Formats: sequence, structure tokens, C-alpha cells
Amino acid sequence: MIYLFTGNNRYLIQKEWLKWKKAFSEKFSAENIIHISSLESASKDVLSEAFFARSLFSEKRMVIIDGFPYSSERQFSWASDVESFILESLPKAGEEIIIVFLSENPDKRKAWYKSLSKLAEVKEFSLANDEDVSAYLRNKYKNCIDANALSKVNYLKGWDLHKCISEIDKLLINHEHISLGLVNENIIAEYEQSIFVFIDTLLSKNKKNIFIDLENLFHFSDVYAVYQSILANIRIFLYIEYLKSQRKSSKEIADILKLWNRQFLINKSHNTKITDLKNLYENLLGFDKNMKFWKFVSSDPADMQDELKKIIIDFLS
Repeated sequence: MIYLFTGNNRYLIQKEWLKWKKAFSEKFSAENIIHISSLESASKDVLSEAFFARSLFSEKRMVIIDGFPYSSERQFSWASDVESFILESLPKAGEEIIIVFLSENPDKRKAWYKSLSKLAEVKEFSLANDEDVSAYLRNKYKNCIDANALSKVNYLKGWDLHKCISEIDKLLINHEHISLGLVNENIIAEYEQSIFVFIDTLLSKNKKNIFIDLENLFHFSDVYAVYQSILANIRIFLYIEYLKSQRKSSKEIADILKLWNRQFLINKSHNTKITDLKNLYENLLGFDKNMKFWKFVSSDPADMQDELKKIIIDFLS
């Protein structure tokens, strides 16, 4: 019996195979489970034993192979040999062996996926979009978390289901119910999301959280990379406000700036006037110029962070 657990969500795939693993262990013992977590470190001898060895003590054996079919370009030079060996071996494997493949986002155009999907029973575990993630979490936690708190967790963790669940579960250890305030106090943004969180805080002129969010950025990256990210995002908002002042429609603005899936920025509310945006942008450009021409007293990273903070203080005043 051959199964392929696939889809775009690693958490759901893992949750399902853990359920299968537990059920098999209770019936046939965990000693009859072989889990190959990395094909790169698995020799043909190991695979051969997994597929063909017979047990004297159990009528069943489960073999779990993680990462096949490959989710991207082959990660190791002998991957093609491993692929060929697996696909050639599967039809010969004993019927008493349950073989489960785990593969997140495999390349379905490749021959190994097409070949395996013909041999295996395919089970799909996917969430189509961010709203699906939110819906799953709402159903899982029901009355344990406020709606606005759940939205904030999703935002801070980039709608990554596994990370959202991890953060919520940690809070529920010591709290029966999760409020927005509890989320704000305990959960920080992922690096990929932290710049967007900071820009939201900056343009809202949220004096309470702005330097907390900025320190979070510095924690993940150096001051120049942080500066470049802030500048790029402020530039977009400045262009949006300028085009709005020219009576351009949302569609025209999206086309001119090539916003694609960031079109929501056009109607995003904030507390910053176009004149304030312009001054902030010019001050950020001045920061870059002063740094490149050694006009600051020190080039120490901590001093550079202070210079960037002065620009933000000026913006808030």
C-alpha cells in the first residue's frame, strides 16, 4: 500500500502522518516503523531494507519517506539515482508494507511525481490562501482567542499556519483566553513581516510601539539594510499619495507603480500627510548621503541606529 501526502501546507501534512504513525504504533508497535527523514543521507541499502526486508515479529511495517517527490530542483547530485531506485522498487515492495511519502509543494510537472502519483493513493493537504489559514485557526481555537487578536497573530507571522499555532499554543499555556493586548505584549513579527509592521506603525505615528518595532528590525538585520527597506516602502507610499493628488484612479495607480498583489496599499489608511511623507523621504536620502560621505561622527552600528532614530523622532514631532 503506497500513499502520497502532499499539498502546500507542511503543518497539515505532518499532522496527518503523525496521526497515522500513532495509530500504527498502537496496533503493530513503533519498532515496525521506519522513518527516512532525508533521502540525501539514505543509501540504497537503507532503502532496499525498508522496501524488501521481512519482519519475523510483525505482519505489517510502515515506511515513511520525507521529501519525495522533490519539492524543487534536486538538492544533491545523486538525487536522480535515488529517484530511479525508489520508482523501480515500489512495484516490487511487499503488500504488507505501508509506504507513505511526504512532499510539500512537489513539482508536479516532473516525471517522478507523475510516476509516483500513478502508483500511490494521493492525499492533498492544502490551504488555498490567507483566508483559509484564518478560517482553519478560527475553527481550531473557537472561543479561545478574540477575532482581532487572531488577525494580528496571522499578520505578525505572515499567515504561516505552523508558526501561528505555535504562538497561540504558547500563550494558552498560561492564559485561558487571548486578547489583542496579550498578542501585542508577547508576539513579535517574523523578519519577512517586521518591515511591514514597522511601516504601519510609522505611518500611523504610533509613538508607543514605533521604537519597539524598529528594534525588532535591528535584531534581524544591519542598520543599512533596515534603512534601505524603510526607504523603499516610504517611496511607494509617497508615489501613491502623489498620484492620488493628481486625481489618478486606483487602477491607474496600480498600473503605473506595478503594484500587482500590493494594490491594497493604495487604500491603506494612515495618519501621514503627503508633505510629511516627502520630508521623511528626503531625510532618509540625507541619511544615506551623510553615511556615504562620512559626515557622521561615528560609523559604529549603534551610532548609525541612533541617527536613524533621530529622523523618526523628527517625523513624529
